[in-house]
Amino acid sequence: MSPILLSCHTLLVSLTLASAPPRPTKSPSTQPGGPSVRIQFNMPKERFTAIEDRSLRLTVRNNGPSPVELADPFRNSDATLTYTLTGPEYPQGRSANGREVTLRNPDNAVSPDAAPRVRLGVGQALESVLELHEWLPVTRPGRYRLEARLEQPALSVESAPVEFDIVASTSGPASLGFDVAARYRSSVFATWFQEIEGQPMLVAGVYADATDDSEWGVRWSPATILGPVEPGSRDALAPWTNNTQGAPCVDWVVWRKGASVMALAEPATTEHPFRMDLEAPPESLVRPPLQTAAGELFIPFIAAGGRELRLLRFQSTLDSTEVTPGREVGRVRLPGKPIASRATIQPDSLGDAISVVLVEDTAEGLDLHHVRSRAGGGLTRVASTRLPGLRALPSSEPGLWMDPAGRLNVAVLAASLKHPRRAMLAQVRYRADGRLESPPRVKALAELPAVPRAAIARHHPEDLSKGELFWAILLVDGRMVTSSTKNGGPITPRHPVALPLELYPARDTYVLTVDPVLGPSFEPLR
Repeated sequence: MSPILLSCHTLLVSLTLASAPPRPTKSPSTQPGGPSVRIQFNMPKERFTAIEDRSLRLTVRNNGPSPVELADPFRNSDATLTYTLTGPEYPQGRSANGREVTLRNPDNAVSPDAAPRVRLGVGQALESVLELHEWLPVTRPGRYRLEARLEQPALSVESAPVEFDIVASTSGPASLGFDVAARYRSSVFATWFQEIEGQPMLVAGVYADATDDSEWGVRWSPATILGPVEPGSRDALAPWTNNTQGAPCVDWVVWRKGASVMALAEPATTEHPFRMDLEAPPESLVRPPLQTAAGELFIPFIAAGGRELRLLRFQSTLDSTEVTPGREVGRVRLPGKPIASRATIQPDSLGDAISVVLVEDTAEGLDLHHVRSRAGGGLTRVASTRLPGLRALPSSEPGLWMDPAGRLNVAVLAASLKHPRRAMLAQVRYRADGRLESPPRVKALAELPAVPRAAIARHHPEDLSKGELFWAILLVDGRMVTSSTKNGGPITPRHPVALPLELYPARDTYVLTVDPVLGPSFEPLR
């Protein structure tokens, strides 16, 4: 369990309510025998990071001797229950109520009428959840105080405060996981490491492109801390899945430390994960890991020395109670040491065959090596393709897309051997059996205004735009040249671009950047 998770922190606030307007001679707060209502705030813990869900459960209970009537304080149209947060981000305090928060989204229809009245019998209660991370968001570390004030006719009561801490944390780069052939606009899964009070934590979040025109873009979502990992852990990876039917399945997260490759899924924890100990630290894990609807996880990796591609497999189920060992299911010798790689998996309608494309830099140009999994397991190199006259861009990852017929489409960003600042795009298609279908197509993209630092190509994963290609080249000065830039010139992201590069093709196309506190930040390539 994470060291920042503490026991439930509970605050009881006693309020005195009047069921009818007060007489001039008596006030509700002093009327003997008047109805008594208690509001209970339940916090899951009292130490949070800025990235987390901070939800408090509220219970309004009638502890008095007789029934009570009051306007429902939890209706969106209600403005009588106000919360005020005070702390480093809001030294003077910031307030919010349900009506105000609901009206922040123009798509929400809120009745101008008062909230309906509710009747609470003796011992009865109303419950609701206050999503504090959305109502009163904070990112600055420090101690915060939350107070509630209820203002209804003949009633004005302030609660006692409840306090909690926002602890300092630092985010690392994230990786993104998709469905390889989503049938509708889908979300993207992200995972990364977050340093929290000196302890590395594995973190995950789900993000989606906004669907309303008033808030175009990817909305921030609170993340989930999956648990602590060992210092020195690296390569937090989100798998891509071929579960196009959307059936419930096991979800995995991958990372490594030294010669050990770890995976997290039920019933494992980060302290006791699925684990495979190799004889030597791998040269690299091939991105992304690949998961199937049957609960299998495949992790291709380039072994130490760089001349061998190997494949690990883990397996679990939704009702599994044991952490089973992983095993190696394939390996293939490579003709040269690759400088880039990428993996993908067929849509589940075609089976679970895996393809890995490795890019080798030679004196004559780039060599692509296509490796596929065989029926019954194992790996085989089915094709090698020469792209003459091209040289690799640094930290460039190819884009892969397997169409419904099983053909593999590969996009590689490169530079001309004769003109190193001229960006080139090579596209290669392989048949369903893995062999080359037609000669590669190569075209010039742009003259780069600065030295390139990294590059990426991606195909749109969804049916509405499947196969559409996007690409981006990061320059050493922080600017980007992209396929989506409308004015043709470089753009400058607000936050540092995540490395390795990641694109999120949704309604718009986004590059993944790193907010140092909140983690993944998606910026449109316009």
